[in-house]
Amino acid sequence: MGKLILILFSLFFHFNLFSQNNVTDHIYKKIDSINLEFKLYKPDSFNPKKKYNTIILFHGGGFNSRYADQFSRHSKYFNTRNFIAITPVYRIKSLHDTTPQESCDDAKDLIEYLYSNADKYNINKDRIFVGGGSAGGLLALSTTFWKVKNHKIKGLILYNPIVDTGPNSAFSKRRSGNYSLDISPINNINKKHPPSIIFHGSLDEMEPINKIKKYKEISSKYGTRCDVIIYPEQGHSFFNKQEFFIKTSEEVDKFLSSLGYIENR
Repeated sequence: MGKLILILFSLFFHFNLFSQNNVTDHIYKKIDSINLEFKLYKPDSFNPKKKYNTIILFHGGGFNSRYADQFSRHSKYFNTRNFIAITPVYRIKSLHDTTPQESCDDAKDLIEYLYSNADKYNINKDRIFVGGGSAGGLLALSTTFWKVKNHKIKGLILYNPIVDTGPNSAFSKRRSGNYSLDISPINNINKKHPPSIIFHGSLDEMEPINKIKKYKEISSKYGTRCDVIIYPEQGHSFFNKQEFFIKTSEEVDKFLSSLGYIENR
């Protein structure tokens, strides 16, 4: 793991060493005057004749705020693992007066766009992973059940995700009792659910840790892998801190290695 830690520290202190030519902007959806875009991060050793494992990372913000660059550091980490990384934006309430369901529609449409254009972006569509933080974690989970067609996500990498939007959930309490079972991940687990890893703080109030444990319990009943790593005394969004960026990235390495998608360093 020593080499990985050196890489992660290098990413933190020397972002300017990455060629800007390896980060490009693209539009995946247009709605009237709204353009929804994503950034695509290529490995430094990018070969246009190859197809790459790909990770899509949805930012958090409670479906109300936009943190488009939240996962730029993580994207560059994935580049070192020879992954293409994609960080999309989606419609949010503060900008578009939309609901979480419309954000889920955008996540679905992004996946379908990337599958349809996999060759254009050098994406191996048989090796697509999805991840995100908080509300973005819910969006990542939604890509496994929300109006899903033929695509299949290979794995989920989730940072303090919202897993319950049903009645009596922390999500519904923040919305004056309004709830939605149709986009609630904990209510839509099935036997086709891909392997997942969840990073969560023990003091998280946005999605209490007992709900994450319940999510893992239900996943296990369906025979699907769900690794949960709990960080003591940490609250929501803890993973944005440099210390936990390194720690969670080490665990991502182990997770992907156990699935046979990278060689553990």
